[in-house]
Amino acid sequence: MRLALVANHSLLTAITVAAASTAHAQIASDDFESGNPNLWGVEFTMPGAQMSTGGNPGGRLALTVESASSNLMSAMIVPASPNHPFRGNLRALGAAEFRFDRQVEQGSSNFGTLPFLVLGNDGGTPNDFADDAWLFAPTGDSFQFGFVPYETIATAIPFDSMTVPALWDLIALPGHPLAGMAPSTIWNAVIEDVSYVGISMSRPFNGGPWFGIHDLSLDNMVLDFGSNVGLNFCGPANTNSAGLQGQISLLGNPVAAQNSLEMNAQFLPNSAFGFFIAGPTQGFVMNPGGSEGNLCLSGAIGRYVGPGQIQNTGATGTMSLPIDLTNVPTPSGFTALTAGQTWNFQAWHRDISPAGATSNFTDAVSITLL
Repeated sequence: MRLALVANHSLLTAITVAAASTAHAQIASDDFESGNPNLWGVEFTMPGAQMSTGGNPGGRLALTVESASSNLMSAMIVPASPNHPFRGNLRALGAAEFRFDRQVEQGSSNFGTLPFLVLGNDGGTPNDFADDAWLFAPTGDSFQFGFVPYETIATAIPFDSMTVPALWDLIALPGHPLAGMAPSTIWNAVIEDVSYVGISMSRPFNGGPWFGIHDLSLDNMVLDFGSNVGLNFCGPANTNSAGLQGQISLLGNPVAAQNSLEMNAQFLPNSAFGFFIAGPTQGFVMNPGGSEGNLCLSGAIGRYVGPGQIQNTGATGTMSLPIDLTNVPTPSGFTALTAGQTWNFQAWHRDISPAGATSNFTDAVSITLL
């Protein structure tokens, strides 16, 4: 099988087909298979017990959350280790989701069993809530009465919003440097300096007091890249033989030093071969080399055609490939991308037209690395 792509009237040489792999990066995760290394517990003072049975699968974190042991309006589950990774500049990291698995072993409470995700800044005194600032949003879950089996609870983090997003609220407690500041000021300061992620048993401020007792099993705490990064352009793509317009997206972390980005192409014909292309310059060439699509890059265009990089869309009409920012292809070799650089990506694939075999393109995506 041979593939070729004509760009700017310069033939891009034939390549050999190989299988490709995908990978999704995470900022932080705890699966509790080997204990509770980040000391998740209730309000920094009661680390939970890692249990080796009854997990999801394997290990789990066992917690008894009781209002009588809480110093807050609503008990909060947080990591207490001084070196835990569930923190940082979530905007720069592109941290777009926090999720965890929970099982209610038994529970009883009058109300207040609607957990919230809390992003906290410690105000300079770690493991002390007195001068903290919080951003918080409902997870959509409910720690119900009795026994409730495992379910994954995922909460989106709108890290790129410059104002307080819908459903989110915040507070800078007395003594915090942000106390009394405008909401947008608090939002931006905290999202760029999160000291810990917490799970509050109810609304942590200006809500009804929670009381009762719940025995919980928690597992697979993950702070993840849960949404796309970069800006799409040159779209929509021309319709392909599947009757769809191919789309490309970037998933992951825009921080160059983290080297955690992945390209995804979707809405492509099934069982079609293709590959990704990249370059620093945007452009537009209509139907290059007789293609049914449009080339959206110009100048020095690199091709992801190395071992394991050629894709087949299979039964889902999709392609995915991690980007190694230290080894980005160009016509003259490989280059390493650094913070401040803008790079553009697009996907090319084989296609069928009424006239016979041809090719097509997705739209394109541009990202400026942080």
